Amino acid sequence: MENWDYIIVGGGSAGCVLANRLSADPSTRVLLLEAGRSSDTLISKVPAGVPIALGRKDMNWQYMAEPDASRKGMVDMWPAGKMLGGGSALNGMMYVRGHRHDYDSWAKAGNTGWGLDDLLPYFRRMEDNERGGDAWRGAGGPQAVSEGRNRHPLDKAFVAAAQEIGIPFNADLNGERAEGVGYVQATQRKGRRASTASSYIQAIRGRRNLVVRLHCPVTKVLITEGRATGVEYRRSGVAATAQAAHGVIISAGSLATPSVLLRSGLGSAARLAKLGIAAVRDLPGVGQNLQEHAAVRVGFHSAVPTINSDLGPLRNVAHLFNYVFNKRGPLAMVIGHAQAFVRSQADLPAPNLQIIFSPLAFEFTESGPRPYPKPAAGFAIGLTGAHSRGQIDIASADPDARPVIRYPLVGHPTDLQHLIEGCRIARRIMATDAFKPFITDERLPGIQVQSDEQWQEFIRQTAFLMYHPCGTARMGNDEMAVVDPQLRVRGVQGLWVADASVIPTIPAGNINATCIVIGEKASDLVLAARRTV
Repeated sequence: MENWDYIIVGGGSAGCVLANRLSADPSTRVLLLEAGRSSDTLISKVPAGVPIALGRKDMNWQYMAEPDASRKGMVDMWPAGKMLGGGSALNGMMYVRGHRHDYDSWAKAGNTGWGLDDLLPYFRRMEDNERGGDAWRGAGGPQAVSEGRNRHPLDKAFVAAAQEIGIPFNADLNGERAEGVGYVQATQRKGRRASTASSYIQAIRGRRNLVVRLHCPVTKVLITEGRATGVEYRRSGVAATAQAAHGVIISAGSLATPSVLLRSGLGSAARLAKLGIAAVRDLPGVGQNLQEHAAVRVGFHSAVPTINSDLGPLRNVAHLFNYVFNKRGPLAMVIGHAQAFVRSQADLPAPNLQIIFSPLAFEFTESGPRPYPKPAAGFAIGLTGAHSRGQIDIASADPDARPVIRYPLVGHPTDLQHLIEGCRIARRIMATDAFKPFITDERLPGIQVQSDEQWQEFIRQTAFLMYHPCGTARMGNDEMAVVDPQLRVRGVQGLWVADASVIPTIPAGNINATCIVIGEKASDLVLAARRTV
């Protein structure tokens, strides 16, 4: 039987950070167990490979949810990175820190140490910002943060149009004020994806006290007399056991972490009894509080070529050469080029909408997304919060069973109303003098949609996930909290959760930066606990 100081379950956006920081002391032995494959592949490294990776079962867990009654029974695929680096090896690479209001709300709810002023040093510590460091941004950290490398004339038109309707320009939406309109930054380095696998693990693979094992799913955490002592896992399909002298950190992601906890006897005792699993600790909050950003598309036919129309045999060769020699062009693109964080109602305490602009358009077919055949572009109108709540469950104790996902994406009337308000803001942007010359007509939803009832019908038919699931093992101090503000699983010594699961309420925008910061802070919390023993 193997013995380690720490075992990390899951090598995703937070898990890779923990592996790096915990193994910085050469006397500390760390085992990182990742259920998926390596992300050292061009499909992951080249930014334009996102649609390919999403469609591959060896790179994406492709969890299927239960039918969503709020959207006429729609069944969604919930992606999760099946690679070292997790979501950071698969996502659209938009780097968004979130708004002060989000983190300060966590702290006010009793999660001491999680306000923005507490987290800012970790945001700065993680970053190697292409713009350089200052009081708000970091330089020299492991995680590259870069400018977009595929500017399009419509990007500038969008930024100008937003200002025309009163949205102020913001040169750094990840700086002191996370509100206004500006250009998107990316988790890239010189036009290549910078996942946490490449940013936090690649440079330290020579550390003899760190072992990273791929294709090693963890079946359960071993708990003896109220303390986590190790894990059971499969290695090349064979059952194995590893002991942890100082503890286990679960970083399997907000969709998989609840499954690991439940199989380990941590969850609702009544629910565990029905599954035939002996309850180690009654934690009814495990798998509850699932949150996701809902979004809807509004778009137009363009009077100028867009990325989707600038394709073809000769143009594709030119794009390839541009990427190979300059690391620029469509192959280097981030999913969004520019964005605005806005309040649709003046009395809101923070922006409730993220409007992402992309100079391209897709149409969705039974075989998946494909480029729209005409010049077109548009907006993703996304909520920055979520009033809806869902659950993650397991159907059996079988470790191969997929999580059961239930989520009413637009099931709350406030979420629906805010999306309608966001769509109307997008129409105002399209009607500006700055944007009007570039627009032939409205493609989605079409000018026939005008009333609240028509907007609601459109949203229920077309709303989509922004792929930011979180909250399923939330931190707090009440009976539904799964971990405390030190990320310790309540009632179990030597066991932590550190990933998007611990988020109490979803932060504004794309949450990968938040997940990395959770990993950074968790490493300090875990090491501090060892020093106090």
